[in-house]
Amino acid sequence: MQFPLTFVLHLGLLSYVKAEDECNRGSCRPPTGNLLLGRSTQLMASSTCGLNGAQKYCILGYLEGKQKCFICDSRFPYNPHTQSNSHTIENVIPSFELDREKKWWQSENGLDHVSIRLDLEALFQFSHLILTFKTFRPAAMLVERSTDYGRTWKVLKYFAKDCATSFPNITSSQAQEVGDLVCDSKYSDIEPSTGGEVVLKVLDPSFEIENPYSPYIQDLVTLTNLRINFTKLHTLGDALLGRRPDDSLDKYYYAIHEMVVRGSCFCHGHASECGPMQEVRGDVFSPPGMVHGRCVCQHNTDGPNCERCKDFFQDAPWRPATGLQDSTCRACNCNSHSERCHFDMTAYLASGGVSGGVCEGCQHNTEGQHCDRCRPLFYRDARKAISDPYACLPCECDPDGTISGGICVSHSDPALELVAGQCLCKENVEGAKCDQCKPNYFGLNASDPMGCQPCTCHPVGSLPLSTCDVDTGQCLCQPLATGPRCEECAVGYWGLESHPHGCSPCDCDIGGAYSNVCSPEDGQCKCRPHVTGHSCTEPAPGYFFAPLNFYLYEAEEATALQGLAPLGSVTFGQVPAVHVVFREPVPGTPVTWTGPGFARVLPGAGLRFTVSNVPFPMDFTVAIRYETQSTADWTVQIVVKAPGGREHCTHQTLPLKPQSFALPVASRIVLLPTPICLEPDTQYSIDVYFSQPLQGRSHAHSYILVDSG
Repeated sequence: MQFPLTFVLHLGLLSYVKAEDECNRGSCRPPTGNLLLGRSTQLMASSTCGLNGAQKYCILGYLEGKQKCFICDSRFPYNPHTQSNSHTIENVIPSFELDREKKWWQSENGLDHVSIRLDLEALFQFSHLILTFKTFRPAAMLVERSTDYGRTWKVLKYFAKDCATSFPNITSSQAQEVGDLVCDSKYSDIEPSTGGEVVLKVLDPSFEIENPYSPYIQDLVTLTNLRINFTKLHTLGDALLGRRPDDSLDKYYYAIHEMVVRGSCFCHGHASECGPMQEVRGDVFSPPGMVHGRCVCQHNTDGPNCERCKDFFQDAPWRPATGLQDSTCRACNCNSHSERCHFDMTAYLASGGVSGGVCEGCQHNTEGQHCDRCRPLFYRDARKAISDPYACLPCECDPDGTISGGICVSHSDPALELVAGQCLCKENVEGAKCDQCKPNYFGLNASDPMGCQPCTCHPVGSLPLSTCDVDTGQCLCQPLATGPRCEECAVGYWGLESHPHGCSPCDCDIGGAYSNVCSPEDGQCKCRPHVTGHSCTEPAPGYFFAPLNFYLYEAEEATALQGLAPLGSVTFGQVPAVHVVFREPVPGTPVTWTGPGFARVLPGAGLRFTVSNVPFPMDFTVAIRYETQSTADWTVQIVVKAPGGREHCTHQTLPLKPQSFALPVASRIVLLPTPICLEPDTQYSIDVYFSQPLQGRSHAHSYILVDSG
């Protein structure tokens, strides 16, 4: 079995090579043949004698031999030995049998309207039809074709002995041009009585055809179905006499010896051979000489009729091959980045007829008609060919800071001083990746056309030569200034632009003002009723201040503490925990402190005030005057210590545990809410410890200035 198989394969290969060679010289066409061969099941007749049982038919008295009447029995296919009286339609298909003249198709007796139909499995090119009759040729007939598998039909030609009577609306004159619909009386005469032919040539050879592939010509010569309609018998006048006892109409019927439908598979000049529509065994279903319907396409064409270009051969429009012009379909140029493309006429015309193939699904981060450009967010590596799968590298640009959302320069252009991969930053953005704001700008944002906003820090409230936070825009403020731009004083301070040293304390009187919050423009405190003055220190006209018993103890004279023990020379690192700061009065500026200055106290340190001058027992409210040097609140803890017992202040005992109170940043003086009872002739130690909550940040350089208590 191995040798025959190898032989068949070699034959197939040689056949394909031969077909390819023929088509390499230009247009090529498959050979023509009889389309009836191998299609007996696709050939039908509307009337056949003897299909339902034996039927008698006769011949004219002057024809043939002595026997004048015969039997037609077509219930079984023709067999020269057992079914010689069978006259089914497949008998018209030419064969090489002996006594071929004894085999024919025959219709039922006396029927004028009979049709024969051939249904093809594909679109074929049809050249001519030859019918060889056993009896008289029809007195009238017409041939129709369909190109849509029988949905619609068009008449190819009319034939009649008397055209004016049989087809009154059809001209019987000579055709003037190809495709004219006329009635021909040449093949409808009563003579010869047997062996007469009807010949139909689709294209009249008397006309020269310039373009055989024009749509009009193609419509004329192609078909999927053929129908032959016989419309009138030759009855020699017997039909006018009516039915006589001798059944004269039994002598009249249609009978055809042979039928030839000449044509070929329709391949638009792109194939020299055709194959079966489905894979079948040739020795069973494909008799020798059968014209198949599937073109074996060349010139990179595809389809049953080579009516389109093959996939990926779409760079030029499909055209039929004519003469020496093979109109070969060209492969698309996708630079090895795609295996799919389609033809686009707009692109073809725009290129001047050079290229119309548009690549689909470009891979390796490419795009464009030929996958010849890098996609957005990628750029061309100048060291690699565009066909290299790694020719396009990803851009490394921040999409928020670039002009086109992260797109970089796709290829280098020395004339424009552009480098492939270069990020194009927005106006207020810098960096190789356009990922940071320029100095004095903040808030990198994709929706900002400039990329970043200017800091606009207040020139007085912000630190000199500083910039703002690149994310939030918060400026670095001078002490006691606040706000995103350092544009205002902290609560309890005023005069950012009025004083040469920036913000000054409000210094509102603890008794005359509601709080230590003043107007940020002029420092005016909000006074209680009947109190006036810038700091609410003067009684209104007609009012006076009642005297108060109070004792003042300067912080700079107190003893320094750390934890719960007195300090000697203990320091926090290299900085003293408590340090005396002297302050000189400034002419024209109110003095808001007592004594020579302040005690500068670090967080965690304290001061011990010694009280020994109480004249008589009474309750005292402890007041602490201070100035914070940051924008955060402080906390104070008070511990009162006294030796011995208590003689007069029996209604109140000194607290054993430290009491905590807040020192708001907006205030300059705080009255502790719980009074303490002090007695004469007793020395008290009032220890005050200062601290500041961390709140997520370090206060290593924070301190508070304590004035007095």
